[in-house]
Amino acid sequence: MFKKFTMDSFFHGADIYSFAKKLNIKPKDVIDFSSNINFVKPKVNLKKIDISPYPDPRYVKLKKAISKKYNIDKNYIQLFNGSTDAIFTIINHFDDVTLYAPIFSEYKKANKVQLINRFSNMYEIPPKDSLVVFVNPSTPDGTYYDLKKFFDIWCKQNNTVLIDESFLDFSGKKSALCFLNDFEKLIILKSFSKFYGCAGVRVGVLISKIKFKTPLWNISTFDEQFILQALKDKKFEIKSKIYVEKNKQLLREILENSGLFEKIYDSSTNFLLAKLKHISSIALQDKLSAYNILIRDCSNFDFLDEFHVRFAVKTKKELKILKKALK
Repeated sequence: MFKKFTMDSFFHGADIYSFAKKLNIKPKDVIDFSSNINFVKPKVNLKKIDISPYPDPRYVKLKKAISKKYNIDKNYIQLFNGSTDAIFTIINHFDDVTLYAPIFSEYKKANKVQLINRFSNMYEIPPKDSLVVFVNPSTPDGTYYDLKKFFDIWCKQNNTVLIDESFLDFSGKKSALCFLNDFEKLIILKSFSKFYGCAGVRVGVLISKIKFKTPLWNISTFDEQFILQALKDKKFEIKSKIYVEKNKQLLREILENSGLFEKIYDSSTNFLLAKLKHISSIALQDKLSAYNILIRDCSNFDFLDEFHVRFAVKTKKELKILKKALK
């Protein structure tokens, strides 16, 4: 059954500007646990970024660097103005879209959307010939899935498959790139903003044998040079995984010891989904506002309710403030 969605369905976290205005504080003073952006940053020298020339319309250097990072043919790479631009391009290309939900709300802006509840019925058969979208690791819960059985189903249904791997770099798990040669209708989405902690730099990457039309210069010179520098920081990936995992364990302990939650989901990413015992996510947010803390109310995710909240992994200093606030 295909569904239409209201504007409330597309509410997104990380709106620090509205939150700051409501509290009459500056956006920089918000402690943003709603945004799942890496608190560890790569080394980038902004002074070395020259924005005077036009970007290379073929983005040869950037595609070469991405090709090397993921060990794939550079001819399979397409660049977009952020992952949302890539998402819109893909879902507007197909008439029927099947989403494994809960899922990032931008996907629900397709014209005809069918949902599969991956919590209760994840091996449900999608319609034949539709585009299926699977986020792995998932959002908002951070679950990583072995996709072999799913690909068996999708192949029989002649589906085009989009695997969103925006959070895979946090997990160290296996990529769906291994299916690329055997599955002609596979599209893999990569995002640099999450792992490299640069949401304002808009570079989304599609890896596929399928080609989509894009405008000339859809990536700015600044975006291109920023990512090129970030990819050269060889120590960043190792350092990031160590610190994120360490602080994720600390975050889990803080949530468990607070006594406020009946369930904290296992996660392969840099965030934790939790279910509250006795108060709603809105009530918790109201109390945490006194500490300038913004969290992600997950009630608008499909198959979740008003007791679900998500916390991103942050610095030890920020975690300390959260611990105090939850007490």
